Amino acid sequence: MRTVVSLVVSVLVPALALAAPLEKLYYLGEIKLSSATGNSMGSQVILLEKILDRDSSVITERALVVHADGKVQESTMRLTVKEDASFTLSDDTKKVDGTGKLFGPPWKWTYFKGTFNTTNGIQIDDENFMADDSVGSARKKLTGPDNKVFMYMDMSLKAVTPKTYEILRAGLLRK
Repeated sequence: MRTVVSLVVSVLVPALALAAPLEKLYYLGEIKLSSATGNSMGSQVILLEKILDRDSSVITERALVVHADGKVQESTMRLTVKEDASFTLSDDTKKVDGTGKLFGPPWKWTYFKGTFNTTNGIQIDDENFMADDSVGSARKKLTGPDNKVFMYMDMSLKAVTPKTYEILRAGLLRK
């Protein structure tokens, strides 16, 4: 029995030590909405948890968006990263999918560009700028089924502590 336990420990412990820990980042930000002609359409608040899982090659983004009317919407997106830094995107509701490319050092990417399609015919061209872990910005161009741009979404994010994220998330989901 000791031999079996010793063998299991000697095989599993080094393998566990090599596993990369999950990296979790938390953000609070604003999404400014504008029409195709640049007219303001208001703004939304976003609370974002970003989980980098190197071992599974997955980036998970869980977002809570507070709309102008106070309605809170939660969504989760997954970017499955390939060795060439391209990715596929999916969401839990199966309403969005697409592909894109990450740029910069692996797992410290500084930029990504992707094209995503929704089940209601909207195409989203998305660019994200991630200079460092403390800030982020993005621009999304939304095109309708008629191939006409109808909205832009400009997002700015600032890092918050895990505790701040949990307090804000709990408060928003209680509403």
